[in-house]
Amino acid sequence: MLDLQSIHSQVSPYRRHIWLVAAPKSGSTWLGAMLLDALKWPRVPLLEWYDRREQEVDPRMLLQHPNEDIFTPHQHTRASQPTINIINLFRIIPIVLVRNVFDTVISLYDHLHKEANIIPWGYFDEPFYTFDKEKQLSAIIDLCVPWFFNFYVSWYKSGVNGLCNLHWATYEELTDDPFNCVKDVLEFAGISKTDDEIAGAVGIEQGSETEKTRKNVGIKGRGESTLNEEQQARIRKYAEYYPDVDFSRMGL
Repeated sequence: MLDLQSIHSQVSPYRRHIWLVAAPKSGSTWLGAMLLDALKWPRVPLLEWYDRREQEVDPRMLLQHPNEDIFTPHQHTRASQPTINIINLFRIIPIVLVRNVFDTVISLYDHLHKEANIIPWGYFDEPFYTFDKEKQLSAIIDLCVPWFFNFYVSWYKSGVNGLCNLHWATYEELTDDPFNCVKDVLEFAGISKTDDEIAGAVGIEQGSETEKTRKNVGIKGRGESTLNEEQQARIRKYAEYYPDVDFSRMGL
């Protein structure tokens, strides 16, 4: 069985690797598509299976394109010491994308009704769909929102404690100004691209049916206008357990 050092020895020390780490429903499919178009690098996911399992890094995937720069698309992975070790050993550049947590709840509600109920952050099956909308939203808050906070705090602490060098991006920045969101990511990663190249990548994806659908549904502010006061208070309560964390990127 290959260990990390064995894998590392087979990968070029000059390979550049950008990894888009994303909170659920944060626009990561869209941002990933634009980055992939701008970079023109091979797309290398860092896991082989999805389903309900946690999306932890499979180091074997790092053996793909060992002598080429690579881009890893959106992956919903919390920061942990083993993951940080992999990031630092392989000089991976993490881009962490997050979203207003209230809007995320509504977007996940839509996902469970229109896309799939097989997700890693909570177990939803037939009984869930017998509940009224208010109870379904409460289930998402109780079962999934703690994972969202875990995700955010794990990366926040990794950054402020100097465990790895990461770049934050938000869904709100992405939708307000996709050009500069992409440009900021590339500049952080030290990738030189002309404004025309970036505009081309952004323009192509803005014209796609996938982007139109996802962006139109993702109206900012839906969370606070849909969730009742008690539900919003329950979400805000989670932040009280982390008084030293800045949750402004999550809309708190």
